[in-house]
Amino acid sequence: MTFDRAEAAARLRARLHPEVIAAIEDWTGAHPLAPLRARLLSHADPKVLLDAVAEAVVAHALERSGCELGFEVPTPGGRTCDFEARRDGARVFLHVKRFDPDRPPRALSVSPRLRYLERIERPFVVRVRWRPRIDDREMQRLVVEAERFLRTAHVGDELVVRDDDGHELGGVLVAAPWAGPRVSLAIGLPGGFIDESARLRRLLRRAAGQFMPRAENVVLVGTTREEDHEDLRTAVYGSPEERWDAFPRRGERIAFGRADDGFWSGGRHPESRAVGWFGADAARPLPRVRMLVRRGAAVGADLRLAIDALGAEVAGDDSQPDAG
Repeated sequence: MTFDRAEAAARLRARLHPEVIAAIEDWTGAHPLAPLRARLLSHADPKVLLDAVAEAVVAHALERSGCELGFEVPTPGGRTCDFEARRDGARVFLHVKRFDPDRPPRALSVSPRLRYLERIERPFVVRVRWRPRIDDREMQRLVVEAERFLRTAHVGDELVVRDDDGHELGGVLVAAPWAGPRVSLAIGLPGGFIDESARLRRLLRRAAGQFMPRAENVVLVGTTREEDHEDLRTAVYGSPEERWDAFPRRGERIAFGRADDGFWSGGRHPESRAVGWFGADAARPLPRVRMLVRRGAAVGADLRLAIDALGAEVAGDDSQPDAG
């Protein structure tokens, strides 16, 4: 397989898993994915190439599971669905959206001292960040102050830790509740925490405008960072908040819920019953997929096809909100 139109395409080829490369080689002639192969081979623009690679990763997973595929299937409203997948009488339409977070990629060296925070018995997702080139003594100070803070913190609380000269060492943010008994860590940027949920909601609304009427539609949002899944969960269900008008779950002192700003909040977008995150990492033969299924939605044969064909982990909303 030759990516010979641009230097960017050549670099991209080096990242693709050989199994995906081999699949793309077969997308020729009358194959329904031949237009996707042509796009991969003909575009030098990095964004277009990365979008096409995300679609190719999903297409390969669906094809490998035995699905018959349609590509860029037109809707009655003049839009297109990225894929139509059919198998054993079931049919689902998939809308693949690659998401670029508003943060640069960076290589991380994660101190083992941070793992101490995961022993704290508070059911929260906690985002932690630290300044570049932080030394072990400074990291220890960050962990000690963060541990003290997390013992009593609430959802939305943030701590900034400074050294004796007032220079910032890092910080922690209590981002959301979750079902586990102890703190779950997510990594933020040195300069601050970025909430991508508003941008993701706009992306989901655009995808909903491409839905095939009277059919099962699933939006798949691809990123290269697994922690982006938490931002997608917030975009779908709403911002986490403490609820004083509800009873807490057994064994907990505080009830958690979601604000009314989610894609599914208040019964919005009833035609959407599942939204998935996938790792748009072309170095893997198959993507990691986590599927959010709307609360109360029946998982029929069509939706089950999407879940099984992608090997998706079905993840619910840990705060048990009214998901619409």
